[in-house]
Amino acid sequence: MSLANVPGVTVAGVPGAGKTSGVNKFVCDFAPSAAVQIATADGKVSRASEGDYADLVKRMFAFCGDDLNEANALFKRLVDLRKRRSATIRDVLGVKNMWHVGPSPEWPLTVLIIDEAHTFFREYKGSDATTKRLAALTAENARLVEDLVKKGRSVGVLVILISQKTTGDAIPTFIRDVCPIGLSFAQKTVEAAVAALGEDIRNWPDASPVTLQDPAYVGVAVMAMQGRPGYTRIRTPCVSDTDAARIADATSQLTADPDLCLDTLLRSTDRTATPAPSLTR
Repeated sequence: MSLANVPGVTVAGVPGAGKTSGVNKFVCDFAPSAAVQIATADGKVSRASEGDYADLVKRMFAFCGDDLNEANALFKRLVDLRKRRSATIRDVLGVKNMWHVGPSPEWPLTVLIIDEAHTFFREYKGSDATTKRLAALTAENARLVEDLVKKGRSVGVLVILISQKTTGDAIPTFIRDVCPIGLSFAQKTVEAAVAALGEDIRNWPDASPVTLQDPAYVGVAVMAMQGRPGYTRIRTPCVSDTDAARIADATSQLTADPDLCLDTLLRSTDRTATPAPSLTR
């Protein structure tokens, strides 16, 4: 599966079906490349040491847990990066689409992983001050991530959204429906399978992720392959915690903040490194 020109990927499935393990494999595969930089917001934990990414965080330039304020700051940071890249890409890279030249250590593919995505987009309902503040944060989170998915493709930003069910209450449809790639591990209902893969999965019952509930199918996902009819099953190998920690430790020196990479690149081409206006103003 090529990630070139892909702005967003959704990953669904019941707990224990292989979602996080599949993402761990993705991180380990790309960890040896300085042309890929990764940030993560994990809605299952409060800090990196508690979660599934504890062994990989050394190879991430940013990480936050389920704190909505921290996630909001991370999403704003990446939207600011997207704006800076959009404003400078033609002058610096000589193209309008980064994929025409490919990612590099100076302009890396920047991946945002949002695990348990519903944590950050949940609709809070209530009239008290605390509920209103939380509702405003999650609404802004959705708007920021929408910006990344809709405008980040050509400048090398990829968003991977993970949730048990990718229904509209978990991932807003204005985000989910512009992600061209959807994967689903095991699901319990046809409705959840449709939310993850689209209405056409009803016409392919033998390929449905509803048929993957047996433990033998842990790590097996269903996806639609671009340019091919129907659906395909893929198996994601399990990466042990020991191997993940070893890979992250061995490649940690490649971790870099894409903003700082852009600053260096702009200076080397005699461009100004002035950041884009902050969304916090």
